[in-house]
Amino acid sequence: MYLAASKHVISSVLAVEREGKKVPNHFVSRALQGPNVNYPALEKLVLALVYTVRWIRMYFQTYKVDVLTSYPIKQVLLRPEKSRCLATWSTELGEHDIHYHPRNNIKAQALADFLVEIPYIIKGVPTTISVEPLEPEASNELWKLFTDGATCKEGSGVDLILQSTNSEEITNALQFDFQVSNNEAEYEALLVGLRLPKEFGANQLASLSDSLLITNQINGTYEAKDSRMKKYLDAVRNLTNTFKSFSIKQIFWGKNARADALSKLSSTSSDHLTKKVLVEVLPERSIDKQRVNTISTTPEWTKPYVDYLRHGVLPNDSEEARKVKIKESHFAIRDNQLYRRGYLSPWLKCISKIEGQTFLEESHSGDAAAHEGARALTCKILRLGVYWRDVYNDAAALTKKCKECQAFAPFQNQPAMPLTSITSP
Repeated sequence: MYLAASKHVISSVLAVEREGKKVPNHFVSRALQGPNVNYPALEKLVLALVYTVRWIRMYFQTYKVDVLTSYPIKQVLLRPEKSRCLATWSTELGEHDIHYHPRNNIKAQALADFLVEIPYIIKGVPTTISVEPLEPEASNELWKLFTDGATCKEGSGVDLILQSTNSEEITNALQFDFQVSNNEAEYEALLVGLRLPKEFGANQLASLSDSLLITNQINGTYEAKDSRMKKYLDAVRNLTNTFKSFSIKQIFWGKNARADALSKLSSTSSDHLTKKVLVEVLPERSIDKQRVNTISTTPEWTKPYVDYLRHGVLPNDSEEARKVKIKESHFAIRDNQLYRRGYLSPWLKCISKIEGQTFLEESHSGDAAAHEGARALTCKILRLGVYWRDVYNDAAALTKKCKECQAFAPFQNQPAMPLTSITSP
C-alpha cells in the first residue's frame, strides 16, 4: 500500500503483486475538512491509512498488507502518547496484520500522488474505484538492429547486433551451409534480425545496414529484378508488417564496424566467437523453408466447457446443456488452458484422448511400468496432473489388450456350475 497527503486531500493505493509485477487493485481519496486540515503531514498519512482500513476492511482482515512509505509511521504508532488521535488510531490498526517498509518503488506511489493533486469529491465521501489488472502490453521502445554480411573463399557468414533503449545488446552470428552472394547474406541477416525482436515483445524497430542495394530495395527506391531477390524482398516485407513501426536506413561502414568485423570472423571460423557470441548455422535459405502454421490442439471434448466459461454459450442439445451447467463448477480456465479440479489433488490439465493414450501406454507398459489394473492405472494418471473424459474406460480397455496382463492374470479354479454332493448307495 502507498500513501500520500497534501493540505486538503489524502489518498492511498492498494497494489497486488502478481507474477512479479505490482498491479493497482483499489485506491481511496478523501478531502479533509475542519480541524483535519491542520494535522501534521505524518498524522495525515496515518489518517489516510485509517480511512482505507475502514473502507476496504475485508482486504486487511484476509491478507497481510505492507505499507511502503518514507515516513516513520511505525515508530510513531508504537509511541502515540503525544497525540490522542494517534493513540486511538494505533489501537484500531493494531488488530490487522500491517507491516511498514521503506519505499523503494514509486510506480504505484505516482498514482497516489496524482489522486492528491486531482481529488474527486462527492459531499465529502471518499472516492473508491476498483482497478482490474490489464494484460501485459508489448514493449513500445525503439530497438535498433545492426546487420552485416560477408562472403569469402572459406565460407559465408553474417552478424547482427540488437540494441534496446536501455543499451542492452544481443549479438548473434550466422554461418551458411550453402553458397550465397553478398546481397543474399545481407538479406539472410536481416530476416533473422527481424524475427529476433518479436521474441522480446518489441513493436518498433529501426534497422541500420551499410548495404545500399538492400536498403533502397526495401524502401522502394530500387526494383528487385532477380527472382531470388524478389523472394527475399517479399519475405522481409511480410515480417516488417508485423511491427507497429519499422524503418531501415543506410549507414557508413565506419558506424557498422563491429557487425562487419564479427561477420568476417563468422565467415572464416567460429572458434573465436563461441565463448561470447552465439553462432548459429543455417542449413538452407530462409526463403526455401516450408513454414507450417500452428494448429490448435484444443481437445474437442473441452469445447462446450470453454465456450460456456468464456462466452456463456451452451450447446443446442438441452441434455448436453444441462450436463455442462452441472459440471462447469469443476472446471476453470487459466492461461488459456482448461483445468479440472481434482478431489484429492490440485488442478488437472485437460488434454485430448490421443495425448491421454500416450500417458496410458507409458504409465502401464513403459520403462518404469508395473502393469497395474484399470483402477490403479487411473489413479496413477490423475496423480500426474492430467485429465480427459473417459480416462477410466480407456485404462480398462488398455489393460484388456495387454498380453502380459492377460497371460499372467490370476487363474480361477472354480467350476462353472456349483457342485452337488452325491450320497453313496
